[in-house]
Amino acid sequence: MTTTTTPARDVEFLRKEFQMHRLWLDGKGGRRAELAFQDLSGLTLKGARLAEAKLAGANLSGCNLEGADLARADLFGADLEGAELTGANLMGADLRGANLHRATLNDVILRGADFRSGTLSDSSGATKRDGAAVLTEARLERAILCSAKLTGCDLTGADLMDADLAGADLSKCVMLGVDLTGANLMGAQLAGTMVDSEMLSRGKHLPDGVTTMIASPTRRRIPSAELSALINGHEQWIETGGAKGARLDLDMAELDPLVLHGRNLAGARLRRCRLVSADWADNRLEMADLSYSDLSQSVLDGSVLAGATLRRANLSGAHLAGVDLTAQALSGGRTWPANLDGANLRGADLTNAVLSGAILRKADLAGAIVTGVNMRGADLAGATRAGDGDAKQRRRLRRFVQPPLAVGSRKGTARTRNWSFGGLALDADTTLYQEGELLTLLVAAPGAGEPVPVQARVMALDVATRSVSVKFEPLTPELKTYLNGLVAPRYRLG
Repeated sequence: MTTTTTPARDVEFLRKEFQMHRLWLDGKGGRRAELAFQDLSGLTLKGARLAEAKLAGANLSGCNLEGADLARADLFGADLEGAELTGANLMGADLRGANLHRATLNDVILRGADFRSGTLSDSSGATKRDGAAVLTEARLERAILCSAKLTGCDLTGADLMDADLAGADLSKCVMLGVDLTGANLMGAQLAGTMVDSEMLSRGKHLPDGVTTMIASPTRRRIPSAELSALINGHEQWIETGGAKGARLDLDMAELDPLVLHGRNLAGARLRRCRLVSADWADNRLEMADLSYSDLSQSVLDGSVLAGATLRRANLSGAHLAGVDLTAQALSGGRTWPANLDGANLRGADLTNAVLSGAILRKADLAGAIVTGVNMRGADLAGATRAGDGDAKQRRRLRRFVQPPLAVGSRKGTARTRNWSFGGLALDADTTLYQEGELLTLLVAAPGAGEPVPVQARVMALDVATRSVSVKFEPLTPELKTYLNGLVAPRYRLG
């Protein structure tokens, strides 16, 4: 498509175009608005009547188009980043190649809209926009997208709660980190779509065999040697204020395992990356962007993540003891909160973590270890709390394997399989014990002083594994002090 560029932000020109377009819509003469490539950014066009208007390549970023009528409008390649379109009518609109990053489209009518790939050129032949529409982090709650053509669109992080996607073509879309809770997917095409199967299951009326249609994310592997060089360059970039080196900026990458302790990765961008089981303890990650990344089972103990963005990141089973997820101080007395909106923290270890003021809206904390955690002032709206629906989970404590403890009693001496501040798992002859039995124990670690006495009750016996689980009744101040001396400060019980 080729269009002539007209002078931007000519207020009289724009007023006349809108007036002539309204007359045309009413059948009273006038003509169709010609606003291709115009700069309309930031304008308030609330309730505007722009059905069938020519807006290809127009800059509508930050516009207020709430309730506007844009049915069948030509928005090919238009820039609608951050635009407010709540309640607008975009039925049948041509949105091929449009940029809708972080646009608000709640309750919008997009029936039959076309978001597919397209190439837009200006009068000189220069390419202005190429590819499918971008809907990353767009808000599309309750939007009507029936039969919409979304092939190949990037919908990463989009909110599609209760949206109507019946018959929509979502094939080959990137839908990592989307929220499909309550979305109607009846008859939707999902062949080759990158979407998390667990999130997909939150939708309604899923097509038959949908799990065989979707695709696993395709990520570029970053070998350890390359990653190490990139990190060195990032630290140089920080030290020189950007004069040397380069910011660590990766998207859709799979990082090889690399033990990384005490490094400065502040401000790094690692969006949609896979860092499963990474050992990244005690690093500086202030203001880092790890949105939509898979950090499940990773070790981030003691790391500073003040102001970091972990929106909808997978942190299930992650080790986050003692992490700093507070707000980052900025110039002018401003602060930037850590963002864990929609993050998966199921079973994560948050022992002594500081999340004061953090954004945890809709985060899943089920089964997380929250001993000593500080969430003062955190936004927990819609979050699934640790232990919701399971009283036992509220008592979960971090378990330690090292150092092994020697535990003496009238039944002899046994060693621990693991232990916590709540009790012990002993490697012992289970025939010597009875469930519910109260024991007097002497607990000691090699080279850590005299044994400490404590009362404990037998809670469970596992004959197959020779495991005896006992619970302190109670944890005495003396034993707490003793055990605190065996672990790193971030794991200590206050």
